[in-house]
Amino acid sequence: MSKLYDLSKIKELSENDPDFIKAMVDTFIEEIPEDLEQLAIGVVEDDRAAVHEYAHKMKPTVDMFGLSCLYDVLVLEAWGKSEDQMDINEHFMRVQEELQKTVTQLREDF
Repeated sequence: MSKLYDLSKIKELSENDPDFIKAMVDTFIEEIPEDLEQLAIGVVEDDRAAVHEYAHKMKPTVDMFGLSCLYDVLVLEAWGKSEDQMDINEHFMRVQEELQKTVTQLREDF
């Protein structure tokens, strides 16, 4: 399976410092599952404030790791601040699947 993540932004930011890269990966592995759980609760409970909060919190990390679900995170974040009646479940499912797989890959690789 090809890598879902791309560390090039992190490597550039850290000037390829392996300790910094490892710290970023460790933070991702530790925080993303918790944030994803809270995001899921917000989606299930139709809690727009929570969806916005956790999507907003995850957005820079998703971008930094070059993940393709960034668009879906942005949709969730915007939905949380709107009164739009769109169904966000498909966006959430893509975010959840990609982030869970990325956590698994990072655990295996680091």
